[in-house]
Amino acid sequence: MPLLSPTRPPWDQRQRFMLLEARIIWCGQIRAGDLRDAFDISTRKAEKDFTLYQQQCPDNLVFDRDTGIYFPDDRFEPAFLRGTAQEFLAVLRNHDLAQNLPLAMAASEHMAAETLELPEREFDVRVLQRISQAIREGRWLAIEYQSMNRPDPRRLEIAPHALAFVGRWHARAYSSEHQGFRDFLLSRIIGLPELGEACRHSPDADWDWRNQVSVRIGPHPGLTEPQRRVVELDFGMQAGLLEKRVRLALVPYLLKLLNVGRGDLERSPSEQQIVLLNQAELDAFNRLS
Repeated sequence: MPLLSPTRPPWDQRQRFMLLEARIIWCGQIRAGDLRDAFDISTRKAEKDFTLYQQQCPDNLVFDRDTGIYFPDDRFEPAFLRGTAQEFLAVLRNHDLAQNLPLAMAASEHMAAETLELPEREFDVRVLQRISQAIREGRWLAIEYQSMNRPDPRRLEIAPHALAFVGRWHARAYSSEHQGFRDFLLSRIIGLPELGEACRHSPDADWDWRNQVSVRIGPHPGLTEPQRRVVELDFGMQAGLLEKRVRLALVPYLLKLLNVGRGDLERSPSEQQIVLLNQAELDAFNRLS
């Protein structure tokens, strides 16, 4: 949400404030030197930025005088970023474009085009900040989690080690309750997670995350030759095959996005234009629901 203030900062300072908030969310901390180095400004100017930012957002940062590091307050709310799930995804998707401001400005020209997108699946930005910190520091995190298998939320101790976006943001984490690695939707975490002690469970033990498998799809064999060619072109297939390497943990999500799996051949070609070609292999890994 843009800051509504009679003293709205100039454009270049707003860019620095956006980086400040992005670093707080993704890294959990920031120094004046981070702004200085990123924008090639003086240390004095960077320190003035932090002073002005704290004047306008007094509840967002906590300053540690011993280390010179700013940390997020529990009341942190972004003022120069929207703080939405879609915004973070856009940052990842457009990272290369964002390195070249003239290109980014050219891409913003309006044209006759419409987009139809699914509703955004939101989460509390403070949850992302805490999970990012737990990942970075290898710590336990106490969460209140509402699953669809239980009527009420329950407290869980998890140790996240990675984030994944598969239509919705997930944290990949070791769960003490399940004695294994699981996926946790950020949007189903209620309230502010509590940071705990260091976790001894290494992410290297997450076999389904470390290892990859191929997902192979092709045109439905019931399609006519012209139909097959257009499907192959549509999906960028080579010789009637599209192969994607993906982490085992993410296979079910990819299959859901592609709408392929068991029973592909039982549906009509007009309904199921593509089919999963290596069902048996994925079944052996217990990746088919």
